[in-house]
Amino acid sequence: MKRTPEEERIFRALAQIETPEADLSAALRRAEEPRRIRPVRPLAAAAVLCALLTIGAAAVGFSGAWRYFAPSLPQNAVQTVGASQTSGDYTLTVEEAVVDDSNFMLLLALTRADGEPIDPEASLTTNSMDLEVTVDGHYFGRATDYQLSPDGKTIYICYENTGALTETSILGKPITLTADGVAVRLFDDDGNIRIQCDNPISLSALTEWGTPDFSAVPLVDHVEEIIQTAANGGAALPLFTVEGVPLLTLRGAALTSEGLALVTQDASYVSGDLAYTRSSCEAIIDTRTGARYLCRSGHGAALEDGTWAFLEVFDDCPFTLEDLPYLEVEVSYTVDRILSDQPFWLTFTVEKSSGWKLPLDDVLELDGLTLHPAELRLSALDLQVYFQDEAEAAFSLYRDGTAPVLHLANGTDITTTWHGGRHLDSALPMVSFQTIDANGDRLFIDPAQVVSITFGNLEIPVEHCPVSPPKNGAPGLGRAVFHCPAPANLL
Repeated sequence: MKRTPEEERIFRALAQIETPEADLSAALRRAEEPRRIRPVRPLAAAAVLCALLTIGAAAVGFSGAWRYFAPSLPQNAVQTVGASQTSGDYTLTVEEAVVDDSNFMLLLALTRADGEPIDPEASLTTNSMDLEVTVDGHYFGRATDYQLSPDGKTIYICYENTGALTETSILGKPITLTADGVAVRLFDDDGNIRIQCDNPISLSALTEWGTPDFSAVPLVDHVEEIIQTAANGGAALPLFTVEGVPLLTLRGAALTSEGLALVTQDASYVSGDLAYTRSSCEAIIDTRTGARYLCRSGHGAALEDGTWAFLEVFDDCPFTLEDLPYLEVEVSYTVDRILSDQPFWLTFTVEKSSGWKLPLDDVLELDGLTLHPAELRLSALDLQVYFQDEAEAAFSLYRDGTAPVLHLANGTDITTTWHGGRHLDSALPMVSFQTIDANGDRLFIDPAQVVSITFGNLEIPVEHCPVSPPKNGAPGLGRAVFHCPAPANLL
């Protein structure tokens, strides 16, 4: 589904968090049987009309399906949810969840309502369909992974959040899962998601409408102005049509500081059970030399009539207005086969955290850097450290490479690796780490087994019982002020 201007603004706000963060879908490691990994896009789900289902998380459970996604996941971290809805020919169930104060990982099951084998390529995250989770109304980004069951009747889905622009706690808050429907993402003959149109389109017509010159100003600071000015020239050249319906229209071009750029508008179209979406320019071709210049990026902005357009920029594009009669543009699109357009809407809550938090007030001394950690949070999903310092200083840990080491009760040492950083106006900057094994693969641990943590010069003891802070001042250098408190400080 095409993003509305408001959805696009949300999407781009999420994308502008300038902190390195790992690809979680790559971190969900392969297990006993092969599985398919599909990229997904953060997109607000369409409104749905199905009944709202609210179920609280039950006692701890553990599905064998976790082995496909997180084989090391400790059983005591998992809670049974059991929220389920049948919509049309399909049933979607939120089987189990692993949560802490700010993270969650959900195990979903998609089946046919009649119990028959499901199409092995069926998905909730295609180009035309989207799966989304919000917590108390706040959208959380995600990584999604799929696995077909051995009997061919269930597609298991692992959904893990990748952060949100909010400090909203997950525990006890309504978690709402929506899905637009079920579809199969189609590929071209070479197995590519994007399908290239057969015939390139000449850009010579642009000479009739005029092309503004913005090459003297930084593109990123003038995106909206460039798009609106170029579109005001009156160009409306269909680049891709299905059954006479234009799905990609060229609205103009402009010379920018990054070369010749095209302004386009795309649309979605359903023909029978096929959904055509996400049309875009693939490359510019110089017909004089045959050289192809690939599209590098796109910038979006609203036109004066409220519709949305994109400025498509190409790699090392050397052309001027005089070159337009000799240029062609390649167009690509995506297409899905719709299995069901009946949406899902499930709401549930979880109350039990898989982790704990620990206040800190010692100084972290690194090579040429001094930081002041305020709190450490550890769960089965990740380790987070909040700092009283400026975000730039805290995020320098990414370049420094310093990461905590966890020491378990059985004598095992578990290393961690940088996972990401977050800084919201209302909160302290946070740096997160994920535990990894000797091969660098993601590892899920039981936080109750951690007895101490080494972080740079700090040796932080962890006691899983209530311990009062010392009455005569802070403890010695390199020690945490508080031990891990009783259940009141569970995440």
